[in-house]
Amino acid sequence: MATCPSHQHTRPPAPQFPFTRNQQPGVCKGCGNQAGTKGDRYAHYCLCCGEHLTAGCLGTGREPARCPNCGRIDSGTLEFLPEPDPIADLLSGRIEPSVEYLAGQLARVAFGDQVAHYITWSWQDRELHHGHLAVSGQQIRLRLRRADEAFEAASPCAADRCRGRRWSPVASAADLLAVHTHGPSRAASPCDRCGTAPNH
Repeated sequence: MATCPSHQHTRPPAPQFPFTRNQQPGVCKGCGNQAGTKGDRYAHYCLCCGEHLTAGCLGTGREPARCPNCGRIDSGTLEFLPEPDPIADLLSGRIEPSVEYLAGQLARVAFGDQVAHYITWSWQDRELHHGHLAVSGQQIRLRLRRADEAFEAASPCAADRCRGRRWSPVASAADLLAVHTHGPSRAASPCDRCGTAPNH
């Protein structure tokens, strides 16, 4: 479609920065078209009004481009796109909850609202979501296994000069208290640095 929805019944405005062949030399890093060529016109100027695109490139087929007069253009299909409406997406259930939100919800169920309030989820890798429970300068490192949604709490390794951690499974505030007070549980993993697993 060469005409955007906004200009189906009204004439689009004249472009402020129309295509010309007499341009400064340069090559687009996205599509490889040189300025002032036919490829440059198709990749960097709006199909509807002829205005120079303010963002994106229609020659890549990847991210949408933006015309200041006509809005977003899908660089793969060259169709004009509606403006994003994140509130409507949220209220209609089209937004996936973030991993931080899901981790917070699981922490509320496992440890209670008050404890979960003090847990901050900071980063994730392929298998784990990492965070810490911090109160008045003290903290316990936590992680959430993404595969089975099980929590683990860290304790320092007891081996000399080892800065590794042993991870104990925790499923309640009482489990967290036990790890905080007494160290790793019998079900704790070996140290993630030196591999030792002292006997209890």
